[in-house]
Amino acid sequence: MQKRFTYVISDRTGLTAEALCQSLLSQFPQVEFDIENLPFIDTPEKAQATATTLNEKALQGQKPLVFATLVNDEIREIIASANIVFFDLFDTFIGPLEKELTVDSSHSVGKSHGVLDFAEYSSRMSAVNFAMTTDDGMETDHYARAEVVVIGASRSGKTPTCLYLSLQFGIFAANYPLTTEDLHTTQLPPALAPHQHKLFGLTIDPFRLQQIRQQRFSGDTYASPKTCQFEVAQAEAMYRSAGIPFVNTTKKSVEEIGATILHEASLRRKL
Repeated sequence: MQKRFTYVISDRTGLTAEALCQSLLSQFPQVEFDIENLPFIDTPEKAQATATTLNEKALQGQKPLVFATLVNDEIREIIASANIVFFDLFDTFIGPLEKELTVDSSHSVGKSHGVLDFAEYSSRMSAVNFAMTTDDGMETDHYARAEVVVIGASRSGKTPTCLYLSLQFGIFAANYPLTTEDLHTTQLPPALAPHQHKLFGLTIDPFRLQQIRQQRFSGDTYASPKTCQFEVAQAEAMYRSAGIPFVNTTKKSVEEIGATILHEASLRRKL
């Protein structure tokens, strides 16, 4: 399998560039990409040191692939002068946008991830704190404030989904684990019944659930095939009986799960 060294270079966190890079490179499964994120390259000195590293890497074989979001022209030119294959993500889009909008861009560093709107940042942190406070069925009396309550069998992906929704979109998301006791009936547990309109279910392949549980509770009946099959089947029966939308998380990333919930539950992102 072909292997290519790949660098994501940014004058800030590099999160935007890294997400786009990952999305683009996922279209080439026949190539192994060794990806390294180099954030905060925000001075000519740092850029020169980075260019030296890139040139050294190029001597090992093929030119490194570089995906960059660099606002400063001098820094960008230093990086681009290295022995690399350079993909300037800003230049790809900013130029055509300036032409279409007939205005110049601000060329400001850190616009997408900086704390520019403190009210928005505070809202995001409030959503994250809410997700943590109500994690795993805690503080169910706070569900009146929730925009969505994610339910499902233990280890089906509820906690990472709620944290993703809160951190990325500012959604107040709680989660409730459906226990074996809850699943002996298709009736909603008392804590959930008043919030039926906010519920969104997660399901998962029982074999995959067993694998996840065995990593932490090997040998326990909690991780047995019988228990996993029962809980998944009963959870899905509960969803159908109560008319609760649900998504199978077996082969989905947390980003895909979050996007599905946002769309199907008609939630509006705040960030």
